[in-house]
Amino acid sequence: MPIINNLVQRVAVGVVLAASGLGCSNMNNSQKGAVVGGAGGAALGAIVGKQLGNTGAGAAVGALTGLAAGGLVGNAEDAAEERDNAQRQAAYEQNRRVLQARAVTNSDIVNMAHNGVDESTICNEIRTHGGNFDTSPQAIIYLQRAGISSTVIQAMQNCRGY
Repeated sequence: MPIINNLVQRVAVGVVLAASGLGCSNMNNSQKGAVVGGAGGAALGAIVGKQLGNTGAGAAVGALTGLAAGGLVGNAEDAAEERDNAQRQAAYEQNRRVLQARAVTNSDIVNMAHNGVDESTICNEIRTHGGNFDTSPQAIIYLQRAGISSTVIQAMQNCRGY
């Protein structure tokens, strides 16, 4: 029996060393938790098993228990990360929709100019609200024919969107 117990202890130490040496950067939390839990459980189980007279059985039970517990904890962390990422993405998309709704358009520019809004105010509106502009050659010709100044057209061209 001492040979088996010694072998189990060496295997447990090897598992702990291998787990710590693994490149865990490409593992998800479930996998990391299972590895760390299994290794820690095997080591702790071997210690408890030795006190009870069966190091091998203690290491095996500890490894399985640690593997399961670590995997469950890691899985919960993965689920929380997934939920947080989904919430961040939803907030980002909502913010984009709000910005897009506030963005100034070509027709807004023409409407402001035809209603006597001066070009500095129009340019400020572009800077503060962003724009969703068509600045194709045809649109620029239309804007010039509609009486839009080259200063405003350049502000539209320089706008980075919403």
